[in-house]
Amino acid sequence: MNAATPPAPAAPRLSFSGVGVRFGSTVALDGIDLEIPAGQIVGLLGHNGAGKSTLLNVATGAVPATTGAMSLDGRATPHRATPRDIAELGVTVIHQEPALAGNLSILDNLYLGRGAALSRAERAARAREALESVGGGYLALQAPVGALSLGERQLVDLARGLLRGDMRVLLLDEPTAALGEAETRALHALIRSLAAKGTSIVYVSHRLPDIVDVCERIVVLRGGRLVMDASTDGMSVSELSHALAPEVQLETDWTPTPRETRLTVRAAGGELQFRDGEIVGLYGMAAGEQFHLLDELFGLRGAADARLSGKPYRVARPGHAIRQGVHLVPADRETDGLVGGLSAKDNTYLPWFAHGWRSRSKVAESYASIRSTLNVHGPDGDAPIMSFSGGNRQKHLLARWTFPVAPKVLLLAQPTQGVDVGAKLDIRVALRRLADTGVCIVVASAETDEIASMCDRAYVLAHGSSREIFRSGRYEAELLETLLELTPAGDLHS
Repeated sequence: MNAATPPAPAAPRLSFSGVGVRFGSTVALDGIDLEIPAGQIVGLLGHNGAGKSTLLNVATGAVPATTGAMSLDGRATPHRATPRDIAELGVTVIHQEPALAGNLSILDNLYLGRGAALSRAERAARAREALESVGGGYLALQAPVGALSLGERQLVDLARGLLRGDMRVLLLDEPTAALGEAETRALHALIRSLAAKGTSIVYVSHRLPDIVDVCERIVVLRGGRLVMDASTDGMSVSELSHALAPEVQLETDWTPTPRETRLTVRAAGGELQFRDGEIVGLYGMAAGEQFHLLDELFGLRGAADARLSGKPYRVARPGHAIRQGVHLVPADRETDGLVGGLSAKDNTYLPWFAHGWRSRSKVAESYASIRSTLNVHGPDGDAPIMSFSGGNRQKHLLARWTFPVAPKVLLLAQPTQGVDVGAKLDIRVALRRLADTGVCIVVASAETDEIASMCDRAYVLAHGSSREIFRSGRYEAELLETLLELTPAGDLHS
């Protein structure tokens, strides 16, 4: 008797073959080969600019691949497929902030732009079934989406994906960045449940413990290339840190000259010290303790247990901090920093009009110096701030808090995120020059490369603990490894 022919292996649920994406001369993805079987949960990691968002955009049809192809269950997707086309094939994407209409009800959001052939009773019945399947059965269909928590809005977004049909692939882009511990646990339970039913899941996050907790496999991108693809089972901290932060020769074109201690803060189980003439990093998870500490020091929430120039430092609002020489460059420049309807000049000098900066000639002379020092490009200073590129808008925000009135302590939250390579270099140079004048600079970030590129030393903050890391050839890797050591990290070994 002839032996039975073994069945052919199932095609991968999601496959990228030689996928490359170019934006002009910029290579965003370079020959990505990746296969994800049905029911697998894959963590996608990499620094900002590594290509993660671009790969997700290819998967959703938002960005066409310049080269290569994408397949679902062995069938190539049309090259010019729209996001709607890809969604109808069973690919759902959940962003950090779901794209829902806050003024509409849950039911109306679930069927927005579709479902016209169904009666309202039929829509309600199907919506209730979809919500129950993702753990949102307790939600009232007529409740306005604007009244829901972020975790609940994510459930509505997931239910909307289910209503399109079979959810074959689920793409999660920083889904836990603003969630609490309980909501994160609930989301991870839901992810495991969906995977058990055959949904393939790609999970993008800067919160490494979350990735390790729920993902079976980790893929790392660096510079648009796939540099690691391995099972989380048995993976070590050093292996992951090497993929994310390989040892590099650090810049040696500066020698910090720390002076007296300007700021002392009791936080994260220890005493953090910040000296004049030094750039010190605060590193932790996305939306982590490092950003809360900056808010406390600037009077935006609570009160830090701190001393400034040897005296108790207590501030109840930003005005108190500014009067004591503590300035903050916020992370969200568009929402918390710049005023879109004002000119570039007015944005730069807005907080300082009461400090002698109403003279047009004085402003013009100072603004010309700012443009030269920070290498600002774009229209003249009377043009609307929104007519400048992202990097040049960031330079204006940095100028606001450094040039008209010099700070004693400059606090910065992720100052080089979302700007191009040239602007990042200009900002690093400007901060180094400012430190050389004796200003105490504190940089909070969730990105190891941002801390490593500009900070003389750093404190890693996580789960109420802190650890000091000094600049070295393994600076970036040590930051990452320390964060994982301070945070419960699933199956990773030291």
